[in-house]
Amino acid sequence: MPRSPKEKVTPVPAVDRAVQILHLLASHDSALGVSELSRQLGLNKSTTFDILTTLCHHHLVERNETAKTYRLGYGLAELGHRVRERIDLRAVAHPHLNELAREIEETVFLGTFHDGYVTIVDKEEAPHDLKITSPLGQRVHYSAAAYGKVFLTALSESEAMKLMRDNPPRAYTPKSITKPAAYRATLAQVRKQGYALDDEEYLAGVRAAAAPINDAQGHVTAALCVVGFCTRLPHDKLIRIAKQAKDTAERISKHLGAKEYPTWNGVE
Repeated sequence: MPRSPKEKVTPVPAVDRAVQILHLLASHDSALGVSELSRQLGLNKSTTFDILTTLCHHHLVERNETAKTYRLGYGLAELGHRVRERIDLRAVAHPHLNELAREIEETVFLGTFHDGYVTIVDKEEAPHDLKITSPLGQRVHYSAAAYGKVFLTALSESEAMKLMRDNPPRAYTPKSITKPAAYRATLAQVRKQGYALDDEEYLAGVRAAAAPINDAQGHVTAALCVVGFCTRLPHDKLIRIAKQAKDTAERISKHLGAKEYPTWNGVE
């Protein structure tokens, strides 16, 4: 029977040393020789060489025959690609949505973006009888919600301008931002602070905060959005929740393989 990840595990020495070597090579931009690897890890040179030879055999490490140094091999890239292919966004994100919704007691949505529209792909609802909700699969215009701003911020300036020219921001309430110039100014602020706000711009009496979720390539692949009534979300609380949403989105991003957060594709 496989052990639970929480159980105490006694490492297999050879495997543990091999993993240490891989991590050490990953932490250096330049290739390393046997002497340097063995010195930093406190291993015998012969043991280090044998492990490296085995790792090279499986293409997890590459050897420079001239310099007699080692670096990470393409086999790791292949394994990483396989892992990314099998990552389910909703499976990774949902526990974090659940945790955030319980903590702030407001509805949390997960959205993806395509052709100017945001699609709700997952959600965790607030525990209140009176709450904001929406069916999974619903598509909303980019200007209809806070996470639309997140997705447009991830576009290049030329892409965002083209989208707003072909599909202008819409008016939903008196507070909706409909002028492209004003909307672009809002995007600049989103890029600066790392999260987007909606102050009754889509629904009167409703506020929202959204943050980007990055994939392993550093692209914004989804957005997390917290939505609630103004009576429960005064402005100062909305800012606090926006920062919590950003922290949660960052944790999801790391589980998806992102190394940095946020990494905007657009330019300031």
